Amino acid sequence: MIEPRDLTFKCRLHYKGIPGVDHDPEDYPLRWVVKISTVVHVDDRTDEGEEIDVGEAVFVIVPDAGLIDLLGTLSAVNQELADVAEMLIAKRPDLVDFGLGIGGDLMWISSIEVVPEFRGQKLGHEILRAALRTIGRATTLVVLRAAPLPTNNGAKNHTRENDIAKVSLAKYWKDFGFIPADGDYMVYGDDLDELVGSKRQYWTVPLALPDPR
Repeated sequence: MIEPRDLTFKCRLHYKGIPGVDHDPEDYPLRWVVKISTVVHVDDRTDEGEEIDVGEAVFVIVPDAGLIDLLGTLSAVNQELADVAEMLIAKRPDLVDFGLGIGGDLMWISSIEVVPEFRGQKLGHEILRAALRTIGRATTLVVLRAAPLPTNNGAKNHTRENDIAKVSLAKYWKDFGFIPADGDYMVYGDDLDELVGSKRQYWTVPLALPDPR
């Protein structure tokens, strides 16, 4: 059993220049690759341990997403993000209004993977919490797709097992506080309470933390 406090997060961002609206649309989103590890102590008589991989996550953050041409910007990056923008703009513009308003960042969870031996401990929740408290401090709307990752050849299996996996993933992220958006897409954000008609009691972390200064 891994305690969240024992996880180490190594976040990597490659970005040319200073982030801002002056960039070309395809360069505007911030793509963070996060590698997660922990230290296992093989000998209780010493403080030395072995660092082992726990998982990896990819987050795409779109700064001030409510103030830009979201569809034009994300369509310039890749199809994955174009689909996210199309879902928000065409199918759920209410989410843009409530989740992003006149400001705030959009976070797209491209992937969160935990190595098989550490699954079943809800470490995916802890990884997202850590991301929201660090690289995603200004995030007001989080979007993910509760669907299994494509196979190695890029194909998606339309099987009973795949359907069961979708249901399991949707329940997993519902337990964190996500709500259905459209199809397999789910969203998370403080301002979404009004959309579901009641005050949500189970937000686990504030999405916009106060400036420590």
